[in-house]
Amino acid sequence: MKKLTNPTPVKLPSGSWRCQVMVNGQRVSVVDQDPAVAHAKALALKAGLIESERKERKITLADAIQAYTEAGSGALSPSTVRGYDCVRKHRFPGLMGRDVHSITRLDVQRAVSEEAKKVSPKTVANAWGLVSTVLKDYGVEITGVKLPQKIKKARTYLSAEEIAKLIDAAVGDPCELPIVMAVWLGLRRSEICGLCWDCVDMEKGTVTVRRTLVPDKDNQWVLKDGAKNEGSQRTVKCPEYIMGKLREKYRGQTGRVFSDHPDTIRRHVHTICKRAGISDTTVHGLRHANAAVMIALGVVDKYAMARNGWTSDYTFKQIYGYVFPEGANETDVLINSYFEEKLKLHTDLHTEDAGA
Repeated sequence: MKKLTNPTPVKLPSGSWRCQVMVNGQRVSVVDQDPAVAHAKALALKAGLIESERKERKITLADAIQAYTEAGSGALSPSTVRGYDCVRKHRFPGLMGRDVHSITRLDVQRAVSEEAKKVSPKTVANAWGLVSTVLKDYGVEITGVKLPQKIKKARTYLSAEEIAKLIDAAVGDPCELPIVMAVWLGLRRSEICGLCWDCVDMEKGTVTVRRTLVPDKDNQWVLKDGAKNEGSQRTVKCPEYIMGKLREKYRGQTGRVFSDHPDTIRRHVHTICKRAGISDTTVHGLRHANAAVMIALGVVDKYAMARNGWTSDYTFKQIYGYVFPEGANETDVLINSYFEEKLKLHTDLHTEDAGA
């Protein structure tokens, strides 16, 4: 193909070629099956020799996000819709009233910098992820935006000994069963609260995760069919300790196994940690503890991922997995002993050579 001067044609997933030029301060796209034709039309358009075949319809960023959310409402979870709605209402206020075609990289960078003063780097990154996707739908591709650096938070996790104390202190608590299921089975709070009796197999001793309890855009808790993602839909074998308690609780009921409000379980976790005299944690922190147990036991990655519903090795190892202090100490002793032995051997050989 003959080398073309700017603007450069870009091949689209459809197979067509697109050229973009700035006309009267607005970015206009020209699409054609032939890259040379698209290029020629774009140059002619910029020179004023031809008019755009269609004028870009003006739409504010807020309305564009709303349209994007509504278009995907049937496929999006209530919590995802809630997140999109939160971005539209609370993030990048200086951009939300602007026509999407007028937004520039500099506008976005300024908005990102302002948001970074108010919320976490992760919140800013998530918000920009949605906005950039919506802008692309209208032919506005903005690259090179510098996001605030994410800061890894120092978290306190339960040790192996503290996990045992937690389970012991939970005995008799109204939320004992959901708390034990979180740390023993690695279930998410949304999965525990969304567990229904038709997903509990008393004969096989299993629970199947296929529903979750999540907040919608109005902060109302709703039961959703399906888990967080496809990999999260799974069946977990329960120990007799848990199945026995489920059998005691079951009275021919239907619907949710645990009718407690999700925040009730959260509060009881804090209460039990205090009662047991162990590090304070959350329901989600118990899922982290479960990952640490599997790492300590040397469970094969793919089995650990399948059991807890993770779809990537990165999520399991880098986000959830941590090592117990006891294991780290044993590693220190092992490595130090190795080098001390090597040093002793070297010193002995050196002494022998000197004596000879």
